[in-house]
Amino acid sequence: MTVARGPLLAAALFFFGPALAFAAGDRAAEIENRRLPQPPALSRGWDVIPDTEAWATAHLPLRQHAVRGNATLSDFLFGHAPSYGTGYPRVIEGRDGWLYFGDDVTEACRPRWSIAETLDRLRRLAEIVRKSGRRFLFTVAPDKTTISPNRLPESFPGQDCLRKRKQEFWAALRAAHLPGYVDLRGPLERAQLESGTPAYWRTDSHWTEHSAGLYGIELARTLHPGLSRHTRLVKVGQMARKGDLGGLLGAPREEIIDRWRLVRDGVQQLRKDDRELPASFSIANASDRAPLFQPRSLLIGDSFTRNSLPWVLPYFADLTYLRSDAPATAGPDHVAHKMAQSETVVLEIVERYLVGGHAEMLDDAMLAALDRTL
Repeated sequence: MTVARGPLLAAALFFFGPALAFAAGDRAAEIENRRLPQPPALSRGWDVIPDTEAWATAHLPLRQHAVRGNATLSDFLFGHAPSYGTGYPRVIEGRDGWLYFGDDVTEACRPRWSIAETLDRLRRLAEIVRKSGRRFLFTVAPDKTTISPNRLPESFPGQDCLRKRKQEFWAALRAAHLPGYVDLRGPLERAQLESGTPAYWRTDSHWTEHSAGLYGIELARTLHPGLSRHTRLVKVGQMARKGDLGGLLGAPREEIIDRWRLVRDGVQQLRKDDRELPASFSIANASDRAPLFQPRSLLIGDSFTRNSLPWVLPYFADLTYLRSDAPATAGPDHVAHKMAQSETVVLEIVERYLVGGHAEMLDDAMLAALDRTL
């Protein structure tokens, strides 16, 4: 009997290739816009089973090469990036080398809450904080598909529900008149139009350094009208940078970006407490010229805020930063305790999480913890 060696060899590579690669020193890389997960805890009960599956998948050797090959094949056969079970591509490849985050579409087309419920939860959060005597500010980091949609492809999966859901969200947000709302969409669109320079990076899901500086300026103006005195954004050169979206395709894309630095005359950092990194840290600043916002402040935000911290921190005398996924990672009571220690709370949530109703800060357990604590 003759045994076909080709299929056997292919099967052997499929089943044993990752193990051989691991033995040869290959290790999983962070190819997505998130850290590689830690080994699951047995205390999670039955949840340890799907957690273990996710951990093993993320740490599989040669994974980044498989992602790259799958993306290439999907583009060749279907004309867009693979969807990985969601029905929508993880990355939308636009014109002129522009890439867009597919989660904008997934969240819009598969929402958890209605727009009305999401805004009701935001209002409830604001009311809880404000009734406790604390100041509350809230802002939305617009999606790249909102601020720079002109380089999207002519057609892509989910484009109709994306457009409809975005229109519904922004119209409802404007009509809601939420207390403490700080608009970023308007300033970003105006700056982009006036300068002719995109507000978001071509190969990344996030805004540019200049837009990060604009985020800080808008917060400062809202906190106190004179807070931005003796402050300027200075262009300090250019550099090559690989955006996060190329990694999702398994093929990093590089672009040349402008570098910007925030200059606040006389501001110096006195201390930094980073014992709770990566979830949280605190800083204290002093200044002999540029004004600082003095009340103890808590800044809660996602990756848009994390990427913007160098352009935001220097406005505050006493600030604690907390990741917006802390209700899931550290627990709602931990977040409520952080708020209880603060006089001013600033919350930033990216548009897609509000459009899709997947913001941990608005979950029932989080709101209940705030009700108990504040």
